[in-house]
Amino acid sequence: MLNYPALKRVMFLFLMFVISMLSANLTHAEKLLIRADKKGFPATYMKAHRWAGMDIEIIKELFSRAGLDYDYVEMPFLRSLLQIKQGTIHLIPNLVKNEERSSYLHWMGPTRVTCIGLVVQEKNKTLAINSTDELIMQAKQVQQKIGYLSGASYSPYLDKRLQQDLEFNEVLHLLPDNVQHRQMLKLGRLLGYFYDAFEIQQRLKDAAFAEQYQGLALHDYRIEESCTGAYFGISRKLDVGIYQRLVRAFDAMKQDGTFDKIHIRWVGVKPDL
Repeated sequence: MLNYPALKRVMFLFLMFVISMLSANLTHAEKLLIRADKKGFPATYMKAHRWAGMDIEIIKELFSRAGLDYDYVEMPFLRSLLQIKQGTIHLIPNLVKNEERSSYLHWMGPTRVTCIGLVVQEKNKTLAINSTDELIMQAKQVQQKIGYLSGASYSPYLDKRLQQDLEFNEVLHLLPDNVQHRQMLKLGRLLGYFYDAFEIQQRLKDAAFAEQYQGLALHDYRIEESCTGAYFGISRKLDVGIYQRLVRAFDAMKQDGTFDKIHIRWVGVKPDL
């Protein structure tokens, strides 16, 4: 049998072990998971094996002020919506608000304002497209489809068309990855694909990305009702106290001009939000 000093030492070591495990669990619980897209320039992307982008800069400042630890995770867009709904990830940047998402997300922002445009081949930049109806007509005439990101919500107007308009659905080519749409467009297998106009404008003029878009252009057409804000979506499953720390940190960034500086660096003008 153990004598009293030996038993006391064992109990002390066991207590230290329990405390260390609790501390580790607490740290893990407070380490929030953020969905990032290495192909999501200029919001999030990889540069020299490190995360970069406008939203990455905001997140870094935001979490530093809130005193919270975090990690980035990469996963398909639709899966990220499911996981943030369940609370297994905690924040997704660069989202458009809609009613369905608001049932499981808090919104922070907007971080910028943009519209959803149409990427086409350079030769089709001036096609007579000023509305979704004209886009459908053009697609049917040339017997080509329009790339649409699976699960995307581009505007209330387009959400309704997706639900109610069979003709519109017939001209869409749904994929979970717009990189495939870009490749198909270059091969002439699509008339165009929908994408954030601000992001495409930035990519077309950025040396690191312009080559990927050689022969492509941004059409002047914009989806009806799509000019809106890009937001951070925060899971409603997240602890209320942690969410409030993030809100206070974001408000402080706006009040002291830090958010304005980031916005000007990426967008070129002060935010009009």
